[in-house]
Amino acid sequence: MNILSQVNDDNYDIEISIDPDRENSFCATIDGREVELKIIELKRSSLTLSVDGRVRFYEFYKDKGRINTVSHDNRFFKVRLRNRQQDQLEQLLEEFGAGMGGTATDTRIMAPMPGKILGLNVKEGEKVRLGQVVLVLEAMKMENEISSTVEGKVTKINVKVGDTVNNGDVMIETEPL
Repeated sequence: MNILSQVNDDNYDIEISIDPDRENSFCATIDGREVELKIIELKRSSLTLSVDGRVRFYEFYKDKGRINTVSHDNRFFKVRLRNRQQDQLEQLLEEFGAGMGGTATDTRIMAPMPGKILGLNVKEGEKVRLGQVVLVLEAMKMENEISSTVEGKVTKINVKVGDTVNNGDVMIETEPL
């Protein structure tokens, strides 16, 4: 999985892969440097992680279901996490003047373009992660995987397969976890 990360004013390209031989272990490549990660303890708003064998503790602060601040060693870092496809789609839409139709604190997943719903990948009551593909939208004879722009629990799905949506229509509503 590829993640674009912004920590304060610095940008990082992170590639994460699961270590199939060890439970809760991952390998991350951060701007070309490999790092071994192991989840020691994961809670709702904190994470204890082994980073190259050194134990680290992180606390997360969210706004409307999205992590926006991380605390480590009594220092606070403003963060923004995105996947590459979401970033490319937003750039393309901005070029065409469409925009994503939401704000950083929105709890709604909105149609980024007009199109027809081809498939739904979530159900009401399910948790969604930032960047998770939630539905498939056909636009201009192309199938577009629409990723979640929020993190939370799905409270309402306003579309069904076959529906036509316009730019900015609220397709899925969530609540913060």
